[in-house]
Amino acid sequence: MIIFCSMIFWVLLVYFLFASTHKDRVHALNDVLEEGTINRISLGYALLIFGYFIFWIGIRKGIGDTSQYILTFESFPTDFSEFFKNFSWSDSKAPFFEIFEAFFKSYISNDVTIFLLVIAIISGISVMATIRNYSVDFFYSSFLFITLINFMWMMDGMRQFICVALLFACCPLIIKGKTFKFIICVLLISTVHLTALLMIPFYFVAKSPPWKYRTFIFVIIVLMITIFSDSFFSGVDYVLSDTAYADATSQFAADNGVNPLRALFSFIPPFLALLNRKKLSVYYDKYKILPICINMSLVTASLYLIGVFTSGILIGRTPIYTEVYNLILIPFLLESCFSESSKKYIKWIYGIVSFIYFYLLCDGISYYSDLTGWV
Repeated sequence: MIIFCSMIFWVLLVYFLFASTHKDRVHALNDVLEEGTINRISLGYALLIFGYFIFWIGIRKGIGDTSQYILTFESFPTDFSEFFKNFSWSDSKAPFFEIFEAFFKSYISNDVTIFLLVIAIISGISVMATIRNYSVDFFYSSFLFITLINFMWMMDGMRQFICVALLFACCPLIIKGKTFKFIICVLLISTVHLTALLMIPFYFVAKSPPWKYRTFIFVIIVLMITIFSDSFFSGVDYVLSDTAYADATSQFAADNGVNPLRALFSFIPPFLALLNRKKLSVYYDKYKILPICINMSLVTASLYLIGVFTSGILIGRTPIYTEVYNLILIPFLLESCFSESSKKYIKWIYGIVSFIYFYLLCDGISYYSDLTGWV
């Protein structure tokens, strides 16, 4: 992981350099409390950081399920009409994605590296734009994008992360309560990966006031699913029996579940938000994404808890839809829940701990591209 360790160092360097040379920045919390706005960094800074991520992710080969995507892309004909002769919408797990692949290969480029790079650009820019719009500390959010291992989804789980990134970019629809438009977006995006449908129930949890009955009902449901997991997943298999997702859960029967360290680490943001709920409530009206992020963080922790006792592959792959909201929540918690004299040290401590977390979960994972070879 030499490449990505250097990425973390690079982000840290730019972040602290930026912080030390822009002392005249308007205080982030004052912006939120008084004006309801975020003091955004320039688009150039944002593109510089995420452009670096996107480049290395886009040129990778042989990581996670990347090899399978490469084989699938190479199997498509370069004649778009020939592709449609054998295409069946009902038999496809990702109809729109397959159509996009075939169209790309026929009319844009048959180079798989360019295809992977374009997908990385779509996902990366969607995440970048959202945290630039809503995070009180873009550089810290970018650092967390790496250390919380969100970036790995762009290399292992690429198709699902396209949905995650696009729905993350739909934050304004959640904030403004555009329920119908949001559901339409989810339905369209679910043609890329069916798990996107999970964002419909998550939407209604996110829209409830933090720490009210609706969120606790969700937690109770999560715990019940954990307790009766065998019966629950047998029912899921039955519902999917006549679809392209038949046996989608039974194939993960031998899976050991989510790493307990990941589940434990995911409880830090909602626990911190719960302890400081009165202090944070003053920001809800101005900083409207905050209650949404708190609820999404609670959903994330609950789903990872299920994954510890069930399937790390099946259940462990669903929290990423809500986990990306921690990229916005965590910097705000570190900024607002501690005194002026201590917050700088808390940010350092959390940064170091998250770096250790990254190292423990990514140790042994290798990176390969035609440019670098295996590292």
